[in-house]
Amino acid sequence: MTSPGGLYNGLTYEEIMNGHSRLRNRTIANAFCQMGLVESWGTGIRRIREAAAKYGLPEPEFQVFDNMFRVNLFRDNSLISNLEFGRETSEKHRRNFGENLNNTQKKVLALLTENASLSASDMAGQIGVTSRSIETNIKKLKERGILIRHGSPKGGYWEIRN
Repeated sequence: MTSPGGLYNGLTYEEIMNGHSRLRNRTIANAFCQMGLVESWGTGIRRIREAAAKYGLPEPEFQVFDNMFRVNLFRDNSLISNLEFGRETSEKHRRNFGENLNNTQKKVLALLTENASLSASDMAGQIGVTSRSIETNIKKLKERGILIRHGSPKGGYWEIRN
């Protein structure tokens, strides 16, 4: 997630990591507080880190640039990353995706786990089928809600849903 504008009013990376905060817009902050959407000031980064640890996820990455602040959150790809082409290796996978995926669909998911920006022609070349076959199988995965496309055809990426 990226927030444009960078850190506010001289706040440093070290300060935000230690729970310091400065309000950019007091009116909006107070409205969120009154709606019960804010538990206290300066706890967001700590809570993000605690949630990642609680769920056994990798430590989030916080980056500060001159004109933006970015948080990289990481997911657990073990659901699919343990798949070899065409072979299910976990009960969790069978429960979430069902046993009725064909080999091409399993291979597509395995490839997209490694690189969510692959094109249909890239996948076709790696799997050894036609681009049309990949497109047909992607359509079926999308219809089942397993695969979602974000962004443009050339600059977007795929999200695998459980």
